[in-house]
Amino acid sequence: MRHEVIENLYDIIDEMTLLLVEHANMGYLDALCAIGENIVNADVLQEVEMEIEIKLFQLGKRLNEVEFDVEEVRKALQLALLKGLKADYIALDALTPDSIALLVGHLIVKLNKHVQNLSIADFTVGTGNLLTAVLNTLGEVPKEIYGVDVDYKMLEVSKMMANMQDYDVSFHHQSSARRMAVPKVDIIIGDLPSSGNADAADLDSQLAQKGCNYLPYLLIENHLNYLNEDGYAIYVINNNFFSQNFAPDLHNILTDKAEIGMLLQLPEGLFKEKINQKSILVLKKPGKEFTKVKEVLVGNFPEFGNIEGFRTMLTKIENWVIINRWARN
Repeated sequence: MRHEVIENLYDIIDEMTLLLVEHANMGYLDALCAIGENIVNADVLQEVEMEIEIKLFQLGKRLNEVEFDVEEVRKALQLALLKGLKADYIALDALTPDSIALLVGHLIVKLNKHVQNLSIADFTVGTGNLLTAVLNTLGEVPKEIYGVDVDYKMLEVSKMMANMQDYDVSFHHQSSARRMAVPKVDIIIGDLPSSGNADAADLDSQLAQKGCNYLPYLLIENHLNYLNEDGYAIYVINNNFFSQNFAPDLHNILTDKAEIGMLLQLPEGLFKEKINQKSILVLKKPGKEFTKVKEVLVGNFPEFGNIEGFRTMLTKIENWVIINRWARN
């Protein structure tokens, strides 16, 4: 990856975005999405003065002269997103760290020999950074890609991220704690919110009927209805996930509808505060290729600087997948 290319891309995209902020009366994130649309369409789609339109075209020409790959453009957009999130006073944890996305992508590759014939979805897609970062690690593009989010602005950002990296994603603006207008998929990923409540009265779920309105639990329960047999769900969850009220009820649902395969704690150094530390939860839905695991893999990733320890952990995961025959044939 070439850092000078990333910086060049960011500088051009940021300059284009600031022109719309100043001359089209837009917030930074809205302007960034509009610039993404302009770039994809090779046009200026906003009503601006001729002088500004010429500047935008000139910057677009400079952008076209830069040779870059999808991961470099994602990195550049990520820098712009960080600036936009700060400008709009949105919490920076809306962006899943790249290191976590890399691990999620690694798990998908180890569990699926080929992904080009599979479908993948992020039902809490947010900015789309996790989804596109994972897609960039797979080496093959899944046949169908879906993104769902209840926040319209974040969904527009996600669309921009996907379009700028040339991914054909079907986006849906709705809550994934409720019935969705999407088909079942083979792989679900998601960086779940650490908190939040959902209106239990509007939810057709076993947990809601018991009085649970803890959003992360309700999300997983509903998501499993959209997972194909032999499909995988890989979630980034807070370390206190299984210590919430109704945790035993969630566990019963998980063991009824799926099977818990792995619970992997992420390096503590990724998070500034202990309360924000997270883990990766891996589930599999029973099907023709399903085999019950001998033992759930529970482990801790070392800090990324501990290369030998990290390799040992990845080897442990690979061996566990082989022993438990958990990879899709």
